[in-house]
Amino acid sequence: MDVQIYVKPECMNNRKQVEMLQSKNHLVTEKNIFEEEWTREKLRPFFQNLPLDKWHNPYAPKVKSGEINPKGWDEEQILAEMIKDNYLIRRPLLQAGDRQDCGFDSDLALELMASAEVDEVLVCHQAGKVCD
Repeated sequence: MDVQIYVKPECMNNRKQVEMLQSKNHLVTEKNIFEEEWTREKLRPFFQNLPLDKWHNPYAPKVKSGEINPKGWDEEQILAEMIKDNYLIRRPLLQAGDRQDCGFDSDLALELMASAEVDEVLVCHQAGKVCD
């Protein structure tokens, strides 16, 4: 199956996720999440299966530093902030056919991986810290 995956290129876990999808014989197109021209209409469908409090990346620099706190934000505010600061977008974003989803623990990712073990690539730990 053709799969588009939006990643942070230097993220080791995103790299492993791409390799895992390829190992299942998917034709994977890797896209840099930071180079994409995001709009509300383009970004919103990736989060259709998630509760609002799971849309953002809890390890984004502005969240980790306490500069922002997405808890309590409504849909419009979180989409606007993710478009302004792509580090706030939870990764990876996946598209296969007409389906879109977010996270490597999503229904789409698990179907694409045919029940393979994905726990090891859900949170990236580099040099004792969680990646943003």
